[in-house]
Amino acid sequence: MATKFTFKRKLYTKYDATDNLKRMKDSDILAEKPKDVNNFTGVARNAITGATAAGVGGLALGAAKGLTVKGSRLASAGRLAGKYGKIGAIGGALVGAGLTVSKNRKQAEDNQFYNERLAYAKRQALRREKKDWKTNMTQRDGYSY
Repeated sequence: MATKFTFKRKLYTKYDATDNLKRMKDSDILAEKPKDVNNFTGVARNAITGATAAGVGGLALGAAKGLTVKGSRLASAGRLAGKYGKIGAIGGALVGAGLTVSKNRKQAEDNQFYNERLAYAKRQALRREKKDWKTNMTQRDGYSY
């Protein structure tokens, strides 16, 4: 059985991601849209997912702990399951939201860096287009001031 290897291109510096701006045409640079810096769309979704997963785990742990206590009843198992479930849900929500915020912070920094480079490239593209337009208008045959 043959093994299939896939190679991913690694970005070695943060400038590698914006080098494509150097190779673009001026019209493409001017049409390029900046990236969104406030990318916090998945925070609530990941908080809910973390709360659900950890809450279910807490319920199971509380129920198991309540049933293993010597001479316990089903009511005490349910009470412990509810207590551990709440703790697990709160902890899971905090962990899920925290991980998402930290990941999004790095993405926002990268997007901000890209937007700064894009703004500079747009200024230069506009400068070049203005210069080309003036050159084309003033260096025509039969044109005089």
